[in-house]
Amino acid sequence: MKKINKPLWAMAAGCVPDAMPWDIPLIAHKAGFQSSGMWVDENTSWDKKALYKTKESLEKTELQLIDVEVTWLENDERLNDSHKLIIDVGLELSAKNILVVNRHNDYDKALNQFYKMCEYADKNIKVCLEFGEFTNVKSLSNAIDFVNTINHPVAGILIDLMHINRSKENIPDLNNPIFSYIQGCDFYQSSKKLTGDNYIMAAIDDRCCLGHGEAIKEEVVKMCKSNLDVSLEIRSKDLRNKFPDPYERASYIFKNCIREDYYRLEN
Repeated sequence: MKKINKPLWAMAAGCVPDAMPWDIPLIAHKAGFQSSGMWVDENTSWDKKALYKTKESLEKTELQLIDVEVTWLENDERLNDSHKLIIDVGLELSAKNILVVNRHNDYDKALNQFYKMCEYADKNIKVCLEFGEFTNVKSLSNAIDFVNTINHPVAGILIDLMHINRSKENIPDLNNPIFSYIQGCDFYQSSKKLTGDNYIMAAIDDRCCLGHGEAIKEEVVKMCKSNLDVSLEIRSKDLRNKFPDPYERASYIFKNCIREDYYRLEN
């Protein structure tokens, strides 16, 4: 794998939900990306064969995985097989981050479970909590409290531009080491009023490329000018319909989301 010294500009796995895991790096690389995310779902497409084929794709493209997703805090406070699987896969594929979402109804048990994930993980991978309206950690301030309580060196926070807009907060100082990476996208401000399943569907279907929606420009500029890795989470039903071929969709996203275009703008 080629070591990349500048911040990553990655294609999130959610851009191509119709692609097999081992095809995601190939699609991202062909479209022009230097990095991609990776779905790890033991109930559908993930097994030892998938791991082997994905490693082959990463070796062929020399792409760096920005993350593997997703695993959930839930049920009790034990570290379960699903948690161990996604961490093991992340380490095997040299991913930079594990994406974790909290749907646990017991806050203290969620804290204990997250801490155990951090302990299980290697020092070379970050265990990142994603906050959002659809989770039990709904805001950035809640996420900061959660991760600060954990106080573990591999614990971090993933900021998603759509979710932080929904929580009516602004992007903070991104130089804080608690922030590992950020998911970038554009969206419509109508999503700010949605809750529950309606918000989840907007997050899955109604995102768009940078500059094509109603995201606050200053927030997009701050993201692009930061030193953080960015994963473009352009989950769009419109783009899936317009570009049924995942490569054509990824190529469109790459050409319409150019980080350098925002360097000269004021934030």
